[in-house]
Amino acid sequence: MSAKSKSANCFLICGEDDFQVALEAEELINRLVPEENRMFGLEIIDGRVDTIDACLTCLAKCQEALMMDGLFASDKFVWLREPAFIANDRLSRSKSIKAPLATLTNTIKAGLPEGRYLMLTTPRIHRASALFKAFNAAGEVRDFGNNLKDWECKNRAKEFLDRWLPVVELTMDGPIREQFLARVGYDSRRIASELEKLRCYRGGAGKVTKEDIEVIVSGGGVNEIWNFIDAFGKRDLPELLRQLRMLLAQSEHPIRLSNSLEARVNELLAIREILSRKWATPDSYNGLRWNPVPPEVDAWLSARDQDFRKMHSFRLKNLVAQAVKWTLRDLRMARHLLLEMREKLVSSSLPQEWLLEVCLIEALGGTRSANKQTKGA
Repeated sequence: MSAKSKSANCFLICGEDDFQVALEAEELINRLVPEENRMFGLEIIDGRVDTIDACLTCLAKCQEALMMDGLFASDKFVWLREPAFIANDRLSRSKSIKAPLATLTNTIKAGLPEGRYLMLTTPRIHRASALFKAFNAAGEVRDFGNNLKDWECKNRAKEFLDRWLPVVELTMDGPIREQFLARVGYDSRRIASELEKLRCYRGGAGKVTKEDIEVIVSGGGVNEIWNFIDAFGKRDLPELLRQLRMLLAQSEHPIRLSNSLEARVNELLAIREILSRKWATPDSYNGLRWNPVPPEVDAWLSARDQDFRKMHSFRLKNLVAQAVKWTLRDLRMARHLLLEMREKLVSSSLPQEWLLEVCLIEALGGTRSANKQTKGA
């Protein structure tokens, strides 16, 4: 714990990850408020209100609680819980709120009296606001983020997994951690729940294996469907069917799977066309190295929902690596089969699982020849 963490008496815990926000709040209370002092030394002000008058009341209560001595307790810990005047734009813009909110901000900047503590928890707060800056300068901010990018979510999930494994007395090797997160996703509450399931399944502490995860851990991570789509793009039929059966067992809707595959085929078709016409060549660093293109091609690329020339290099490299495994003819046939299958999914009496499997096997027909073509390239 840093020196600032030890001396701070104002704490802002914010972010969309409600599980970690709640966990941090609980740990902070456990550290700073002894059990025997909580009846009189802990004051919780519920800010989850929906009117300006109620917001003003919350602010007044908070300010009063910070200035008054605790009854029968030398220290006073005030928890302002999810105040609506911070998370709700309509309420935060109210002129009536600005003056009392500025008073609270100035109180934080000036520093609380000895033995007083303020903790504010909220799912949303403007990082450029005076209140956020006051907490950051005079107190401590524990920020679990909003609108995080995928790689940021993954890093947060890895950090939480490292933190929670000792709690449930389990260990995982690096590849097993990756497998676990790929299956579970990046939500900390779900990670904690699945780790508890693993511990119960194993009958106690120990080292988690690949087989443990495959048997007991429920899928549902946001990237589960991406594993399925990538297996299609890579023309990896065994992995594709394995992912399909896992998703169907989790009640994933066949129409959604079909739509996702169509979107991937359309992306691969465009990249395959670009490569075939020599408008660009594969590049190991950027994904594609672009050549000068005619004005009409420039207009076509710019009109796409996502211009390949502006796409993140990691994603573009992944798509290019998949596109080179296909010919234009194979991709057009795959698109035709997927469109045909979607019609059957809503009109045929045949089992949807069977329709999906047959379509995917047909769409990936010629996998061997495609692989030979890739090796020869």
